[in-house]
Amino acid sequence: MYTILTSFPDIGCGNTGDKLIEIAVKKILVREKGVSDFLTLFREDDLSDYIDQINKTKAVIMPAFPIRDVPMYPGVYALVDDLSRIKVPLIPVGANWNVYPGDLYDRQNVNYSKETVEFLKYVSNQIELISCREYHVCRVLKKHGIDNTIMTGDPAWYDLDYIGKKMKRPSRINKLVFTPPLSAFYEEQAKDIIRMLSKLFPKAEKYCTFHLADAFTRPLAEGEKSDNSVAMNMEVAEKNERIRQVAREEGFEIVLASHDIHKIDFYEECDLHVGYECHAHWAFLRKRIPSVLIAEDARGVGFIYTQGFMGFEAFVRCQKPQQYARPTNTSGYCDSIRGYSIAPADILLADRIREFLEDELESNFRRYAWFSEFIDEVYETRMKPFIASIP
Repeated sequence: MYTILTSFPDIGCGNTGDKLIEIAVKKILVREKGVSDFLTLFREDDLSDYIDQINKTKAVIMPAFPIRDVPMYPGVYALVDDLSRIKVPLIPVGANWNVYPGDLYDRQNVNYSKETVEFLKYVSNQIELISCREYHVCRVLKKHGIDNTIMTGDPAWYDLDYIGKKMKRPSRINKLVFTPPLSAFYEEQAKDIIRMLSKLFPKAEKYCTFHLADAFTRPLAEGEKSDNSVAMNMEVAEKNERIRQVAREEGFEIVLASHDIHKIDFYEECDLHVGYECHAHWAFLRKRIPSVLIAEDARGVGFIYTQGFMGFEAFVRCQKPQQYARPTNTSGYCDSIRGYSIAPADILLADRIREFLEDELESNFRRYAWFSEFIDEVYETRMKPFIASIP
C-alpha cells in the first residue's frame, strides 16, 4: 500500500490534468509494483490525523511534485509539523517547476529560498533518485545542489493500454480540441488562434475545453481586502468568458471539464489538439493522437524541449532582459494587471501554427510518426526502472 499525495482538490479549481496524473501514477504502481491499495490525501491538507495510517504504507508518493517558493513546506505541502514523524520515504514522481516565461534566462536566474532548498534536500536525501518530468527540472534542481535526478517523464505521458501502439496520422481533421491559456496575458493571442483554427478547419467539429473551473474565483466579501491571488483569479475568470464568447462565434462547442475526468473521454475520438493546457496535450499524445502545445510558462517550455518539437513558445523574449525590472508577481504568471514587457505575447503565433499544421496535413503528420517510440522508450528505460527502485 502507498500513500498518494494528490494535486487534485475536491473543491476549488478541480484541474482535470491533476486528476489525470493521479490516475496514471496509480496505474503504473499497480502494473510495476503489484500494489493496488492506496491512501489518497490532498497535498495541501494537514496530515497529522493520518500519520499512523501513512506510516503503515510503503512510501509517500508525491506525483506532480511542484517546486514552488510559496514556501514549498509548509505551503505546497502541509505534511506535519515535525517531518521526522513520517517514517516512510517521501518520493516525488514527475517533479516540475514553473515561472513565467520559463526560458533560459529564468533557468539561469532562478534561486529558491533557504527553506525550500532545505526541504528539497531533505526529500532528495531519503531516496536514490528524484523523478523529474522534463529535463529543465533536473537542471533547476542541480543548480540548487541536488544531483540525484532522472528524467522519467510525467506519469500522464503513459496510457499503459497504448504502449507499443503507433501514432495516429490523420489525412484530414474531422474533430479537434482547443484549450485556452491560464494567463490573461495571452487572451488576444488565443482568440487569434481560435479564429485561425475555425478558418483552417471549417467543416470539423470543434471544441474549446476548460480543464479548470471558474468557480474558484469568488467575489470579495464585505470588508475583505483584495490580494494578488484573488485579483488574478478574477481576471482569469473574466478572460475565460471572453474566450468562450469568441469560440462560440467561431463554431466551437464549449466543454467545462473541471472536477470530472470523464468529460475529456471524447478526446480519444478526436484528430488533433491545439492549445495551452499541458495535460490536454498529453491526454492526446498518450493516446497517440497529434497535439500542438503552446507554452505560456516553464511547464510548457520544458515539455516542448524534452519532446523535441510539437509546440511553440507563446512569448518572445527581449534581447536584453537585464534592462527591465523583474515582476513583483510571485504567482508564476504574468497578468495584464501588472504587465510584463520582457517577454510579450507573440502576435504572429497564429500564423506560425497555421503553417505548421498545413505542412503536417500535407504529409499526414509525418513528423509525429516516431513519437510513439519516444514515449515507449522513456517508459521502458526511465519510468519503469525508477518505479522498480522504490520500496
